Amino acid sequence: MRGTLSSGALTCAMILVLAAPAVAQTSSPKPAPGPAPAPVPPKIGMRAYFLIDTNALSASETFNATMGSSTFSALGGGGEVLNIWSGLFARVAFSSMKESGTRVAVIDGAVVPLGIPLTVEMKPLEIAGGWRFPRRKSPRFTPYGGAGFVKLAYKETSEFASPEEESDESFSGFVGFGGLEVVVWKWIVVGGEVQYRSIAGALGTGGASQAFNETNLGGTTFRFLMGVRR
Repeated sequence: MRGTLSSGALTCAMILVLAAPAVAQTSSPKPAPGPAPAPVPPKIGMRAYFLIDTNALSASETFNATMGSSTFSALGGGGEVLNIWSGLFARVAFSSMKESGTRVAVIDGAVVPLGIPLTVEMKPLEIAGGWRFPRRKSPRFTPYGGAGFVKLAYKETSEFASPEEESDESFSGFVGFGGLEVVVWKWIVVGGEVQYRSIAGALGTGGASQAFNETNLGGTTFRFLMGVRR
C-alpha cells in the first residue's frame, strides 16, 4: 500500500515538473513589436537626353509674314540631376532652331515682300528645376513639372542688309513645363513634355513685329525626348 502511494506521488511530481515550463511559456507576455524600418531615400541620379522641339511662337503674325510659318523645329539636348531632395530635380537644356524667309514691309496692314532673303536663328538655354512624382503602382511612368529661367540668343541675317538692320542679341525670360517620362528598357527612357516660354520685350521696336504690335519671343513648345537615366 505504501509502495503504491509512493509510486503515485512520484508520477504526479514528474507531471507537474514537465508541465511547469509550458505553463510559464503560455503565461509570459509577448514582446512589443519594434519600430518599422525607416524608408531608404532614393539615391541621387542623372538623366541625359536628346530632344526634338516643336515651337509655336507667340509672335505668329510676324513670323508668318517673314518666314511663312510661326512654327519652328529645334534640336538639342539636356541633362538633369535627380532626387536632390525627395522628388526635387535640376536641369540644363539647350536647343537650336533656324528658318529662312524674306524681309517684308507692312503697309496699311498688308504684307509686302521685299525680296531680301532673311535668316532667323534662335538658341534657347534653359536652367530650371522641378518635382518628379514617382508612381508605386506604375514605376515605369513618372510625371513631373517645373519652372525656371530661359536665355534666348536671337540672330537675324540678310544678304543685303546694313548692320543696323541685322540683329544679334540675347534676351531673358521664364519657362514653365510639365511632362511624362517612360522607362522603355532598363535605363533607357523616352518622354513627352509641354512648355510655355515668355520672353517679353524682345520684339516690337521695328519692322513687321512693330506693325503687328508683337513683342514676345516666347510661345508654346512640344518636346519629345529620348535618353538614359541612372
